[in-house]
Amino acid sequence: MVKYLTPGPVQLPLRIIEAYAKQPMFHRGREFSELYSDVINQLGRIFRGYTVSILPGTGTFAVDVMVYNFIKPGDEVLVPINGEFGERLAQSVESRGAVVKRIYTEPGESICDHIEELNVKVKALAMVHNETSMGVANRCINDVAKVIHDNGGILLVDSVSGIPAEPLNNDADVVATATHKALLAPPGGSIVAFKDAGLITNYPKPPSMDLGNYLKYSARLETPYTPPINILYALRESLRYILDEVGLEKYVAIHDERIRLLYNELSNIGFKPVPINPNDRSRTVTAFYSPINPAKVTDYLKQNGYVISGGMWRIRERSIRIGVMGDVTLDDLRRVVELLKALANQR
Repeated sequence: MVKYLTPGPVQLPLRIIEAYAKQPMFHRGREFSELYSDVINQLGRIFRGYTVSILPGTGTFAVDVMVYNFIKPGDEVLVPINGEFGERLAQSVESRGAVVKRIYTEPGESICDHIEELNVKVKALAMVHNETSMGVANRCINDVAKVIHDNGGILLVDSVSGIPAEPLNNDADVVATATHKALLAPPGGSIVAFKDAGLITNYPKPPSMDLGNYLKYSARLETPYTPPINILYALRESLRYILDEVGLEKYVAIHDERIRLLYNELSNIGFKPVPINPNDRSRTVTAFYSPINPAKVTDYLKQNGYVISGGMWRIRERSIRIGVMGDVTLDDLRRVVELLKALANQR
């Protein structure tokens, strides 16, 4: 039996697994409309001021849906990149036929250190809120929004591994996320939140990705195609836990406490934090340069009951990542620290 301390999917509480493990209902009846309405209303407490659509899919699909609905071929789009998922976002925009201008940072650096470079007149700026590959949170969304809005463009944000543990205000025009990370549910639900449906382009897109279709059906509490019904069961339960039992502010604080423990303890035994500025450390995923071969670290921890992740992007071969989302306790994290101390002492 192992416990997952990964960047996602996350370790799920038993109550959410039990909520998920039900017979899927028919999606054209009153019971489904009640479920759908409940989930949409709860998500509205997180995405204040946004219209929320739920589609079958992953975080990658949510990002693609965001791109294909709000960007059209030929648009000029600025994409600041500080990790693997920023690069993937740029590739999604290019697949739409847009003209992409990339701005790169160094590994561990925040996009927020490059605000002046974003002062460009383009149709859109697309960026990652929480760069999972580096354990870096780009928390300057309000500053970026002001720059792009002043230049007449719109802001698209990938917050797949961020919200709600890594909070967002309503500065972005569109936000893409998914169910299987900080929303504490299984993989299978893509979520796209947007402030103005009038910004949805009329340029053709696959029907399954067309947010216009979802808006029409959502008005009568339905979806145009078969929804991820069991994901909605689980998401309803996880949102009740996050919003009503814990509360958003405390939920954020819980993740803060977890990352502080890991950074404080592991830094003392030679694991160097990837985020250059401590203020940029993601609340959901920690990242370290490992003094031990990363494959050896991940294997050793798995043998002792914990699954973590290797590195990504330009530091793939030199780093590890430990997620703190999901059913994770401080005792779990202390145990991981003890195991890594023991492994370090074997060298």
